[in-house]
Amino acid sequence: MNRQKNTKYHEMLNSGEMYDSVDEEFIAYQHTLVQKLNEFNSTPETKEGLEERKRLLQEAVGTYGEGLYIIPPIYANCGLRHVHVGRNVFINFNVNLVDDGDIFIGDDCMIGPNVSIVTAIHPVSPKLRIHKIQYNKPVHIGKNVWLGAGAIVLPGVRIGDNSIVGAGSVVTHDVEENTIVVGSPARVLRRIEADDDCIYDHGKKIPQEMIDKYM
Repeated sequence: MNRQKNTKYHEMLNSGEMYDSVDEEFIAYQHTLVQKLNEFNSTPETKEGLEERKRLLQEAVGTYGEGLYIIPPIYANCGLRHVHVGRNVFINFNVNLVDDGDIFIGDDCMIGPNVSIVTAIHPVSPKLRIHKIQYNKPVHIGKNVWLGAGAIVLPGVRIGDNSIVGAGSVVTHDVEENTIVVGSPARVLRRIEADDDCIYDHGKKIPQEMIDKYM
């Protein structure tokens, strides 16, 4: 589903140009978006609560596909309005999305607990920073990416399809597809190879019934 954007702010936030992040009109706009997310985070774990959660999520997220599942709480500067999610995406609890700029998450991604994805940047100049001047760079996460618990993805980063970001890693540069990165700053641990369809956990064989069913 595509949600109608506030064109004025969307263009400003994604222009790459600096702007006043504490402009009163803009802050008021953010409050309206975040309020929906606060309501989502407060829904109970009941049948009725889950139905309400689904409705609120559909109102909040900028673009989303079928099968999106988020475990609350989740936090976002613009209430998820600038988040664009593919199909069958799972987002665990306590995820922080600094979605002043656009965040794109591809199909079949898994986002671990306490992950942060950041688009906002402040200038180095102390004379500008004191006035809370800001600019943004979008983040692009490809299909079937796994972000481990506590990972941090910084502004402007692109992560390629099928890649894995290890728990607690800080991703400061683009990640190629089919790559595992770990550490702070994240470095390439290894490529994902054909053998990974046969073994797991340091050499254990994947059961044949799983291979037959899923591969």
